[in-house]
Amino acid sequence: MADADGAVRVAGVPALLRYAESPEVAARRGTVLWYHGFGGTKERYAPYPAALAEAGFLAVSLDAVGHGERRYPDFDVIFNDERWDASFEETETDFLRVIDETAAEVPGIIDELVARGWARADRVGVAGRSLGGNVSYASVLADSRVRAVVSVVGSPEWTLPRVHSPHHHPDRFFPAAVLSLAAEFDEHCPPGPIRAFHAALEPFYAAEPGRIAYVAYPGVRHALTPELNDESGRALVAWFRRWLPEGAGDAPSGVREWK
Repeated sequence: MADADGAVRVAGVPALLRYAESPEVAARRGTVLWYHGFGGTKERYAPYPAALAEAGFLAVSLDAVGHGERRYPDFDVIFNDERWDASFEETETDFLRVIDETAAEVPGIIDELVARGWARADRVGVAGRSLGGNVSYASVLADSRVRAVVSVVGSPEWTLPRVHSPHHHPDRFFPAAVLSLAAEFDEHCPPGPIRAFHAALEPFYAAEPGRIAYVAYPGVRHALTPELNDESGRALVAWFRRWLPEGAGDAPSGVREWK
């Protein structure tokens, strides 16, 4: 069970729960897994899961593989600028392994959340920022119970040739609702591949085009501005409100917007 701070382990993964009343009540509205960026922790970018909780959802913030409570002891040796310059492919392979292994945990996490009454199989979403955005795309391929995803400055195209990179599989995404929030001058996750991925999705969403959306924030880099951090939070909440619809009699009390 959760302690006073909402700290738990879900399928062995360190997590924080955020909710307005109880996990069980929030799960009626929908459960959203939240993943931080590279080098971060489940506590990072707390306004996003906090906004989801205020909107009535159960937000589950998770430490990615090799991060947070399970940070690699040699993280700073593996992932430093000198190694990236000297051995780019080897270092990038280690980076992609973090994404792949984190996404591979999603089915087990959903299984346990459902078993605990902290998720309903038809109301599960995944969202993340940067590395977490990459995980969001990959989660759709990992588990068909993922009904909606939001990527904030993440990419569906892995940086090395990989047959399992999400951008190679646009045919496997429908009917999951996909929102991609990009930055025009992003130095880490440039918008071109994200835009191309959405173009590839369009034929598969022809019957329901509203299920996909691509937004590029103009004039900004990967970090975004405080104002766009707020805007992306509002967009994230609105997306899950639309695509993780609550059933009759399930409306949470005290729902508030992103502040």
